[in-house]
Amino acid sequence: MGFSSLFMKKILTFIPGGIFGLLSVIVALFGILSSLLSFPGYNLLLYDVSYLATGPLGCWFDLGLILSGLIAIPFHFYMNIVIKSENIKPKLRKVALILSIMSSLTLSLIGFFPVLTENIIILLVHGILALLTFIGITIYCFLYGIFFLKSSKFPLIHSFLSFLVSGIFLFYFTNRYSLVEWIGVGSVMLWICFNAIFTLFKKM
Repeated sequence: MGFSSLFMKKILTFIPGGIFGLLSVIVALFGILSSLLSFPGYNLLLYDVSYLATGPLGCWFDLGLILSGLIAIPFHFYMNIVIKSENIKPKLRKVALILSIMSSLTLSLIGFFPVLTENIIILLVHGILALLTFIGITIYCFLYGIFFLKSSKFPLIHSFLSFLVSGIFLFYFTNRYSLVEWIGVGSVMLWICFNAIFTLFKKM
């Protein structure tokens, strides 16, 4: 077992994983809402989520991404432990864990490469990080949809929501509509909240 896994398990013995999930969403929401409400003329139909970084309180948006991504990492470790069962292949669980952590890290890094400049390199890095984040979410949510189907611990709604999130991002890749991106971001935040609250309520 690697040092990182031991470290995360140690943390999760003191703080329930669901708490990290909820904190991650709360921090992200604070950054998004503070930036959105202070941005005159912002239109969800026309502007991508990342465009909030160019607003008056864009720094709060970037800080929200950085902290939210980091806080989400223990939650993803926790979820991977919770769905462990004899019906789920360890290799698939490992893939889901790697992708969920990757998407959290790339989300944090987006905050360091905002769309505030005409520097082509920074904009390219931003685009790559955003793409990796969305690809990671798409795949790991799909995998969790399968995991939840095989697990007796989770009702069918968990699987349905996981496939829905994955489907929304797949649809986004085909059109790149700003509103669809917003719906995708909202759906994955709902996915985290839903699973975090459920595991806390069930004391998993």
